[in-house]
Amino acid sequence: METPEMISYSAESAFHALDLPDADDLQLRADLMQFIVRIITERGLTQVRAGKLMAMDQPRVSALINGKITLFSTDRLIRALGGLGQDVEVRVTPSAGERGRLRLAA
Repeated sequence: METPEMISYSAESAFHALDLPDADDLQLRADLMQFIVRIITERGLTQVRAGKLMAMDQPRVSALINGKITLFSTDRLIRALGGLGQDVEVRVTPSAGERGRLRLAA
């Protein structure tokens, strides 16, 4: 009889669990995208209307809504939030560890 493999759980993201070198950036972009989608949904915006506000065409908004993370930079997502009437503030603080972390606090 085979012994089942150990299953471990982590508080980190899937990107971190996969040990991707850009895990922080990927998680930040994923969080920004989720925030944008929530705003679009809560306001009942069509993709066309949301695109006009964010200076994107409808296919690009569709890609954002469908989580095509590789198509969007952090900078572009921040500008999209501005177009949706959100103030975005970047704050830099000393890290407790050797390397700093990127994260969204909303």
